[in-house]
This record gives sequence, structure tokens and C-alpha cells, in this order.
Amino acid sequence: MRLASLTGCLLLWCLVGCSRGFSSRELGVQYEPPSGMGFRSVEAGPPARALFEGGLELRSVRGVPPEVAAGAEAVLAAAGLSLPGTLLQDSEGTLPAGPVARYEFSQANGARTLVYFVPGKDDFVLVLFSAPERDYGALSARVERSLSTLRRL
Repeated sequence: MRLASLTGCLLLWCLVGCSRGFSSRELGVQYEPPSGMGFRSVEAGPPARALFEGGLELRSVRGVPPEVAAGAEAVLAAAGLSLPGTLLQDSEGTLPAGPVARYEFSQANGARTLVYFVPGKDDFVLVLFSAPERDYGALSARVERSLSTLRRL
């Protein structure tokens, strides 16, 4: 009986104490980044930005978002950004946070960038991840898996 209580307490402590969850009213999101990409800072903006270790960033842009099918150039321009390289892939899909567009870019310096566009009613969120080509595959897969935890507040 005591062992079961102790085990339950230990499990609860790990769930609470080991949580990597991130929540921000400024960005209007709740998110659990992949392990190794811990939270670093929030910039109030505009646009509000959350910076994580390992090249991961969340950016929340106020205003009517472009359509999901608008394309990478229109989406990034609405966020005040330019294309980070040559567009390799674009697709549309759905996450628990709603419909999304996904863009993948190759940069001249050998890096790759992944961008997810998550529109809301009066704003949109961009998830941006950049890494050197040699690390990109494994790390971008971890970022993409973590997007199932992204929730709009």
C-alpha cells in the first residue's frame, strides 16, 4: 500500500516538475516544445515572439490573417518577414489548433527552415524552426510532433 502511494506521488511529481509546457497570453498560445528546446524569452512585440533553444520560435501576429491557401510569400509578408530561402515544399493540413499551412525552405548557407502558419479569427501564429542541413531532419521531425500540443488560448 505504501509503495503504491509512493509510486503515485513520484509519478505526479515527474508530471508536474518535469513539464516543459509554455503558456502565454501575449501570444495567445499554450505549447510544449520538444525536449532540448527549452523556453528562453518572450518579446512583447508587436509581433509578440517566444524564443526557444535550438532555433525554434513562435510568433503571434495581430490582424486578419491571410487564407491558409494564400501561399508562403503572402503569409510571411503579413508577418513582416521575407522568404527565408528557396521554397522546397508547401502543404495544407490540420492540427488540434486548427487548419495550417506548412512551408519548408532551403537557404544558401546550407540551413533549412520550417514554417507552420496557424490562422485564428483576428490573428495568426507562426511556428518557425531553422537548423543546419545536417541536423534539420531529426530536429524538424521533433518540432512537428510537438505541434500536437499547440493550443490557442
